[in-house]
Amino acid sequence: MDNAASTPSGPVQARPRQQIDGALRSAISQAIVRIHAEYYGKGATQAKTYAWDDLVVTVLRDVLTTAERTLMNVDKVDTVRTVRTTFQYTMEETFRNSIERLTGRRVHSFMSQIDPHNGLGVEVFVLEPLDGVG
Repeated sequence: MDNAASTPSGPVQARPRQQIDGALRSAISQAIVRIHAEYYGKGATQAKTYAWDDLVVTVLRDVLTTAERTLMNVDKVDTVRTVRTTFQYTMEETFRNSIERLTGRRVHSFMSQIDPHNGLGVEVFVLEPLDGVG
């Protein structure tokens, strides 16, 4: 299996496959926060990435924008959740490409969730197995 990720503009050469160590987890956290900052206008104030086998999870704290906090203040939790979820899946390719470039592995599945009450978000990536089985 080759290490190139595919995008609409063509193949992107990914890093060679590597262990997801502390430095790589930190780089993933920084990349996710950058995406949030660039596309939402606000990045999380804290982010931590966990990795086990083929699973990468980034937990983000203090993710709500000013507009989302305003909606929360008038009890529009469902609106915040719906808009955020819609936007997250609109950005799926950007998230996938970032993880694929950093890890050198294809993302098999991407999931995103927000807890508006606590200002928490999670980005979940299931990577294709290294051995091609699974």
